[in-house]
Amino acid sequence: MTEGPLFGILLRVALPITLTNLSQSAFEIINAFWVGRLGAGAIAAVAASGPLFTVLISLGSGLSTAGAVLIAQHAGARRHHVLDHVAAQTLLMVASMATVFALLGEGFSSPLLRLVGVEPAIHDLAAHYLHIRYVGMVPMFCFMATQAMLQAVGEVRFTMLVQLGAIACNALLDPLLIFGFGPLPPLGVGGAALATVLVQAGALAVGLQHLLSGRSALHLRLHDFRPDFAHMRRAASLGVPACIEQGIRTFSSVLLMSLAAGFGTLALAAYGVGTRLLFLWFSPMVGLSIATAAVVGQNIGAGLEARARAAAKLSAWLAFLSLTAVGLLLVPFVPLIMRTLAPGQDAVIAEASRFAWIYLPFLGVLAVPQALLGAFRGAGSTTQSMTISIAMQWLFQMPSAWIIAMATPLGVLGVWWSYPIANTAGALLC
Repeated sequence: MTEGPLFGILLRVALPITLTNLSQSAFEIINAFWVGRLGAGAIAAVAASGPLFTVLISLGSGLSTAGAVLIAQHAGARRHHVLDHVAAQTLLMVASMATVFALLGEGFSSPLLRLVGVEPAIHDLAAHYLHIRYVGMVPMFCFMATQAMLQAVGEVRFTMLVQLGAIACNALLDPLLIFGFGPLPPLGVGGAALATVLVQAGALAVGLQHLLSGRSALHLRLHDFRPDFAHMRRAASLGVPACIEQGIRTFSSVLLMSLAAGFGTLALAAYGVGTRLLFLWFSPMVGLSIATAAVVGQNIGAGLEARARAAAKLSAWLAFLSLTAVGLLLVPFVPLIMRTLAPGQDAVIAEASRFAWIYLPFLGVLAVPQALLGAFRGAGSTTQSMTISIAMQWLFQMPSAWIIAMATPLGVLGVWWSYPIANTAGALLC
């Protein structure tokens, strides 16, 4: 990534990462599809557990940043003898943190479910689903870290293929474990959780085998896993700010959903439907952000600071121009898209369309902070990235949403307008 045209490098790295990110949500979609055959109670149980688990997934994504940054910088500096040690110690750090999160999740999932108002009728089902998913948190976090480190050295196709294979296996295992097959008893909602845990453990095994095989740029050896607490502290100092950044972003979206819910079921439904289209296009933004972090990190490591700055600038313009074009092209088709997402719900379609018409013209503006925050992470400035992200959420998005929604006649439009307002401010801050 330290040689050749930056435009081609950014695209070659970003596109497979985008496909990998898009496929990540397929686990929950597949689980929801099969669990839907068990009835309304099972559907509600999985849905209720979603926000609690999503927060922890975002924390795992943040921890993975540490390995990606360190690997990219050492690879750019051609310090190949250090890469193996960095990768192994990062995996140890992530596994340790994941164990802590899993234990906390196991201990607090039931009280948290009651706190968010889950009905007693589905509480036990939701808690059972979460308990099994938390057991699989260590392999899930470690696979996310493995993905991030391989992406940092440009091995993006391998991680994409492993992810797609895991999704296919999940689709096959789900009905077998949920409904039973032969000697296998039906496990219901727990079967959906167990299928995902088994598949993610398998994906980690494939990733580790690749790292140990000698075919990767990262050649792990067993002695590399001897704990180096100084390095683990260094990795944690990079990973924890990114972890906080991801967690706060997820928490903020929950609060915005709660604010929209205050305007009734229609507003809440419109928020849910409208954000589906937004989050779909958030995946390429994140893909470009991760690619930018890798390219900037490698060039910083190689001492090519001018090229790193050029990569950050090019990524921001690429994000702005491409996503602005996509947003403007989608504007005429918004009602059709919303009818597809909420068939027969005319009032929801109308309000969700109004939401989409507000954010789509600003889609490129929403992408710019993601690209530049990736550049900060690639340079090792994860604290700066965290600070800007928190400012976007808590100095601009939450106050503007609340003030416009509660203190003006625009009502729920305040929630809709908070997205372009916060991201415009974030782009300027970056």
